[in-house]
Amino acid sequence: MDIPTRNLAKYIREKGINVTKLSKATGISYGALYDSLLNSERDRDLRLGEALSICAFLELDPREFAEQRQE
Repeated sequence: MDIPTRNLAKYIREKGINVTKLSKATGISYGALYDSLLNSERDRDLRLGEALSICAFLELDPREFAEQRQE
């Protein structure tokens, strides 16, 4: 999984964001979101448009997820 998808997925999980609501708000299918954000076996990268739509919905700068976060 690419770094931006991994970082965005971690953010979604940590904040407890409901993927069903995210799907309805962004128009991205639930299956695509689930496979990218929650299903570690599928390992699907988000498409650029998907990531941008999610960040717009969350009112976050997509660049925050572009680099490896040091923890």
